[in-house]
Amino acid sequence: MRRFQILILISAIFLAASFLYAQFDYQQLGWQEFPTAAVDNLFIPYSNPSLLSTGNASGIGMVRMLDNEKIANRYWLMLNFDGVGYAYERNHGNSYHMFAMGTELLPANILPNLYAGVNYRFKEGDFEDGVFRSAFTYRPANFASLAFTWDNPMHESPLYRAGLALRPFAFSPQIADYRLELSVDMNYSKAFSEDYEFQKPIIGLGTQVLDGLKISGMYNLEEETTLISFSLSPRKAEIGSLARIKDNDNYGYVYAHITPQSFKPLFGISKPTWYQMPADKKLVAYRSPRLEIGPIKIFDKNTKNIDEVIKELEKAGNDPTIEGILMINPSFSSSLPLKEELITAFDEFRARGKYVSLYFDNISSSEYIMAAAIADKIYLNPMGDIDLKGIAITSPYLKELLDTIGIEVLNFKSHQYKNAGNMFSESEMTPSEREAYESLLNSIFDNMVSLVGRRSDKIRKPVRDAILDGPYFSAQEALDIGLVDEIIYQDQLDDKLREDFSFAKRTRSLEDYRSYDWAKPKESYIAVIYASGNIVMGKDKAGNKIAQDTTVDLIRKVRKDPKYKGIILRVDSGGGSAQASDNILRELKLAQTENKLPVVVSMAGAAASGGYYISANADRIVAEPTTITGSIGVIGMAFTATELMDKINVNWSTVKIGERSDMFSLTRPWTEDEKELVTNSVSSTYNNFVRIVAEGRKDLSIEDVHEIAQGRVWTGEQALANGLVDDLGDMETAVEHMRELTGIQGEIRLIDVTSDKSDFSINIESEPFLSFMKLEAFEALNMKYIQTYEFWKDFQNDKTLMLSPIMISDIIY
Repeated sequence: MRRFQILILISAIFLAASFLYAQFDYQQLGWQEFPTAAVDNLFIPYSNPSLLSTGNASGIGMVRMLDNEKIANRYWLMLNFDGVGYAYERNHGNSYHMFAMGTELLPANILPNLYAGVNYRFKEGDFEDGVFRSAFTYRPANFASLAFTWDNPMHESPLYRAGLALRPFAFSPQIADYRLELSVDMNYSKAFSEDYEFQKPIIGLGTQVLDGLKISGMYNLEEETTLISFSLSPRKAEIGSLARIKDNDNYGYVYAHITPQSFKPLFGISKPTWYQMPADKKLVAYRSPRLEIGPIKIFDKNTKNIDEVIKELEKAGNDPTIEGILMINPSFSSSLPLKEELITAFDEFRARGKYVSLYFDNISSSEYIMAAAIADKIYLNPMGDIDLKGIAITSPYLKELLDTIGIEVLNFKSHQYKNAGNMFSESEMTPSEREAYESLLNSIFDNMVSLVGRRSDKIRKPVRDAILDGPYFSAQEALDIGLVDEIIYQDQLDDKLREDFSFAKRTRSLEDYRSYDWAKPKESYIAVIYASGNIVMGKDKAGNKIAQDTTVDLIRKVRKDPKYKGIILRVDSGGGSAQASDNILRELKLAQTENKLPVVVSMAGAAASGGYYISANADRIVAEPTTITGSIGVIGMAFTATELMDKINVNWSTVKIGERSDMFSLTRPWTEDEKELVTNSVSSTYNNFVRIVAEGRKDLSIEDVHEIAQGRVWTGEQALANGLVDDLGDMETAVEHMRELTGIQGEIRLIDVTSDKSDFSINIESEPFLSFMKLEAFEALNMKYIQTYEFWKDFQNDKTLMLSPIMISDIIY
């Protein structure tokens, strides 16, 4: 029925236009009285080319004059992009071309909404005798737009026009500002005399009482002509007509415009829809390329930045047609801290009065924690299970293996809780290690209980018991307890959604809507530097490692660029090289002292040991409740293989000058004097670490820091309690702290300075790409053993390390 009504309306447009335009003379399209400061459709390249960069003219369009006798010979074909436009005109057997371009003149952090543009129209074969139109537009706010154009035809006097447009409803929060537009234009030309003079104004009124239905009119007091326009905008199309009326000299146009962006739902009517959101990616704080070939970066298409998913949720929340998010068998592979960021984004989506529903064949423990926290409804397959249970940490210990092959491990650690090297030097978990892990797990488990507890009104037993009594291999048992809402097969999902929410329509994509705003706010730029991976000396690609040279260069580039007002350091690291950590921290301090840039740290999955060291002097530190942080301590690792050499009958001879010249050789044992040297170095580095933290954490003395340091690992929630972080939250929380520190009142724009936007990127499936690199023997190894190789490769030249004994990925839940 609704489609039939729209068809009738469209037919009425063309019938009305045909009636108005029974007889008329030809006039150039660009000479019509469009509101110069308010034009926002297909005709921008002709009327005011400076507005091309707003994107509202983008797409493909066709215009026809409604002349019963000459309709076939008078038409325009248009192709517009963001900032560039082209039109082909056909008139009485003659062809014309028009090229246009427009751009925003200044960055948004200096003066936004100032546009300039130009077009040039010429007859085919007569390029030199064309007409220029130049234009400037400034939109200081959403209620006002000012424009100035001048036409400069070859061999003729220029024509100047100034325009002003206003949106009175911009001052009314109850009514959308674009519902009413008032305009006035004035020409300055020699059109009616030999000298330049101002002509009487052209006044206009445009309305959009209902979304997608525009009715506008303009009256030229000088020429006593009227321009009436009418258009409909269903989804990604605009269909309309224009009529120019003066006594019996009437003419006009009909046009169609296909746009890349969608208009708001026609008449404000839309069918409520579920956005079936893909949820099968690995989420990371920063996505680094798997391979680089010159300027080409190859990414794993199954990996996504957490920021991308959060923006997707924001987009769905702003979409007027989307009433809910539906995920089928969601399997976000991610750390719990990143899932907490995702949960916050879902909370904001639901705060708009929208819904979240999830369907599972089977539910893992980590997915259930998230589902319980965000879902209005959880549906489970009748044969499905829920692997909800407690959490654990497991770690291999290689001492006996290394003893067997004849390798001795020297594990120099500042304190008993600094356990990063224990997997090499111990046969089993030490009491202090177990104590630290139990404290960590208790904090994380309490957070799990809190997240699942969001569903406590449905779960029919204490939440803690419900988690510890799992896993649940019977879907019926899970339903009886209240862990899920319904047991259904996937093909029953639409009926169940219709029953529970009154709508079941789905879409797998989100629309890009055109902006109805005239003005964008002035922006302040904040640089975001991503620090992910082990901290190492030298250079490496961002996101893979926190390489000293690469990271220092990034910070230095930012701090010397006056457009940045602050730095947000996004940390996801268990630490690494003490020297590299110190060099990175120094550059951050220079940003704060020399360049007066505030630094805010946003901790992702981990910011421990060296990861905390580079964060310690920040003006504010923000972590998620389950972020792994702390681990303020130092280790030194060394290996000797004298017994191995004896076993394989390899003899070594050495010529040296200096007793310790071969101190780090694998082929001889260490002396007590050499061990004492390294022990002293570790102790000195630890004392410096504690001092650095005390200087950065103004409320903590050196004694206070030492009490909570000694290598202990904390969750973000524990770190907030003991003063190591300032707040719990995500990147948005970090931005709010930056706003407070800088005093920025307007819009903050985060600039990712880590990624090289000039490179060409390709997304591919990771498994096919890497299959030729796999060795079956390595696939059988526990990931911890592979990490052993990575450890040796990254830190073999470092004497002291600031390295966390655990990462969030080590926790099984």
